[in-house]
Amino acid sequence: MEDQDFWRMGGIMRDVSVTAVPGLHIRDLEVTACLDEKMTEGKLKVRFDLEGDPAVLKSRKGKIIWKLLDGKIRMEHTVSEETEKIMSGELLIDREDIQMTVCVPDVKLWSAERPYLYRLVFTVYGEEGEIYESVPQDVGFRKVEIRDSVLLFNGRRLRLYGVNRHEFSARKGRAIGKEEMEWDIRFLKRNHFNAVRTSHYPNQSYWYELCDRFGIYVMDETNLETHGTWHLKQFNHTLPGDNPRWHEAVMSRARAMLERDKNHPCIFSWSVGNESWSGKNLYEMSMYFRKRDDSRPVHYENVCHDRRWGRTTDFESRMYASPEEAEAYLKDHPEKPYLLCEYSHAMGNSCGNLREYMELFDKYPQYSGGFLWDYIDQALYQTGPNGKEYLAYGGDFGDRPTNYNFCGNGVIFADRTISPKMQEVSYLYQPYKLTPSETGVTIRSLQLFENGEYYRIVWRLEKEGRVLKSGEAPLVIEPESTVFVEADLSIPEKAEAGEYVRTAALVMERDTPYVKRGEEICFGQTTEQKEEKGKREENKHPLLRTVDGDSSFSVVGADFRITFQKATGKLVSWKIGEKELVYDPVHTLSPEFWRAPTDNDEGYRMTEKCHFWKMASLYPKVKEVTCGTIDHHAVIDTIYTLGETAQCRLRIQIDGEGNMDVTESYTGMENLPDLPCFGVSWKLPKAFSHITWYGKGPQETYRDRQAGGRLGRFETTSALSCTPYLIPQECGNHVETRWVALTDSSDTGIRVESAVPFEFSVLPYTCHELEGARHWFELPKPYASVLRILEQQTGVGGDNSWGAWAHKPYRLSGEETRTFSFSIRMLQNGRTA
Repeated sequence: MEDQDFWRMGGIMRDVSVTAVPGLHIRDLEVTACLDEKMTEGKLKVRFDLEGDPAVLKSRKGKIIWKLLDGKIRMEHTVSEETEKIMSGELLIDREDIQMTVCVPDVKLWSAERPYLYRLVFTVYGEEGEIYESVPQDVGFRKVEIRDSVLLFNGRRLRLYGVNRHEFSARKGRAIGKEEMEWDIRFLKRNHFNAVRTSHYPNQSYWYELCDRFGIYVMDETNLETHGTWHLKQFNHTLPGDNPRWHEAVMSRARAMLERDKNHPCIFSWSVGNESWSGKNLYEMSMYFRKRDDSRPVHYENVCHDRRWGRTTDFESRMYASPEEAEAYLKDHPEKPYLLCEYSHAMGNSCGNLREYMELFDKYPQYSGGFLWDYIDQALYQTGPNGKEYLAYGGDFGDRPTNYNFCGNGVIFADRTISPKMQEVSYLYQPYKLTPSETGVTIRSLQLFENGEYYRIVWRLEKEGRVLKSGEAPLVIEPESTVFVEADLSIPEKAEAGEYVRTAALVMERDTPYVKRGEEICFGQTTEQKEEKGKREENKHPLLRTVDGDSSFSVVGADFRITFQKATGKLVSWKIGEKELVYDPVHTLSPEFWRAPTDNDEGYRMTEKCHFWKMASLYPKVKEVTCGTIDHHAVIDTIYTLGETAQCRLRIQIDGEGNMDVTESYTGMENLPDLPCFGVSWKLPKAFSHITWYGKGPQETYRDRQAGGRLGRFETTSALSCTPYLIPQECGNHVETRWVALTDSSDTGIRVESAVPFEFSVLPYTCHELEGARHWFELPKPYASVLRILEQQTGVGGDNSWGAWAHKPYRLSGEETRTFSFSIRMLQNGRTA
């Protein structure tokens, strides 16, 4: 019954309290807030269940005095704060169940964008006018409906930018407290989430209060999952199925959840449970929800595999459907709103091709969006063999068999630090889309009810991080509309040739409980290339000095010496003054085709399917080396044999000033597997660990996870580039790079650039060292800086972590011919030599 994907923990995990109640009190309170067809007038239907002194109940002398306080956005406000009273009344206590109905004109609607809450306060008086108790209840007026297979909220199509959320803390396990919940709600609002699925059990009551106040649409899910009874497709033992002995067990869970949570406006849907297959018991749970509360649709996913019980759900719900699979349903006359109750499995380095899911919103109104899997890595602090704390996963506690790190699926880490995946999620969940152009900025609002009054728009024109123009203006935009704000973002007439970047952003005009005034909340970028006019100066050819020895070939300049091994073509030394740039001749400027497998790679069995490329990276066979001079350049040309017949060529050309041009080429062959990456790697001494680059950043980006990266100039270090996924894996990559500089503390080092954007990473470890570790503490103390210069790398994928890989457009076919050219320039005191 509780076979959810989470840590199995015993003990008391939630607050337990004993409350003394007065002699007469409100045992249960049900408030239904309805709206008329025009969404302008509200109707409150209230039902009380009283219990206590029978004499008072029968005397008809007790009373309840009620008042309704005006609707406010109450994110930071507690029940102690009084606001304007808009109506009040008195009810005679003459029985145990009392009902009342009140109409509220010109009602303020509750939504995730504008969570207006009215406050009802009920005070119970006895025969002598004594107060027994006072009960406050926040009320939100809103309407959820499905019309023409479209999910509507307050009459407008709802887009769910959601996440599945387990209750978890790296310190306290499943016993989270208010401080974690308050951090979570602010984080979700700050990063444009508007929906949460309580996977897969009702959450603590305080969480719903926060969602009411801050504005989050909640799918409230019954504490039910029986995955282990059917996942092998042997349905004879599936629970609860049609078995009458399990009927009351599941119905009691449904009743308990609904009765506890019924008054929360944030709940837009009841969910029968998760991954419990199908059957009569689940169907009757869904019918109970509908009969008991007809204001919310009912959700369940697993019946998509057993259409006999399709009426269990009001949604066409799927988990881990690819964008193509989702579109196939949406194209075929959908009968229900399409919802991804779980998608984009965020295990390790993941969340690729999220943009393709977002593109479905504008194509199909029946697409309701969905809930990422999931919010937070589930890992616990443990002391490692080095005496330091680390985040431990399954198996680290002597628990075998185990699912190891399979609960590490969060868009934030277990310690609530933010994963680089959030850069992509936050951008793609933006409620405003900004497109700057030469004459201004186009802003499209996806908000249903917010008018943009909280923001102002700012813009700038840059060239390689240098701001040339900037400006700002107040924002005036209605919900679901598009406006154009005029701004001069034209490239100056006399500006130099090159790439120019236009950036527009919305920043906060005022403080809110989750973001401060002046902070950026949304952004958009475009680029423009200004071509060079006139003729370029002819290249000068500085004097070239080479030393051609028996076993080595060197290029020597005023303050540098570059040496290659003639037998292998390997770069064995590059000295700038007395500083050596080559850590060792084994790992230096060599062809690279491999990466440390990600969790998605492991699920796809990449190590088995693509192991050819690991061997090619570790043990390429040198077929031919040529060293000499051609047209004022030293040329080192090395041909490698990969496997039996495949070939790779690395041609290095150096001029008299030590400028190096590198061209790597590979001839595709039939039946070779996809390449994890294509480029070169180079291990430099640890001192060269400061990274400056112009490209996508500031967080790591990949071909299928780069929409949220912005083009600019950024700095970091090799140590900070190690993303602390639970298991060491590929990380720290940056796409769309124009140049990258790797320097020591005196700004001596190298600068890599290319005529076309490329990818790079700098980490303290090789991909093979990362692959060999199951925990970060197993890796050696950093001793080098490993630079990877890549034409491209396969995307990280994310449809699931048990078979799917990156989508085809983000793969590198082993059957295709590839060529990659780049240049390396020496840096001294931060300047090219």
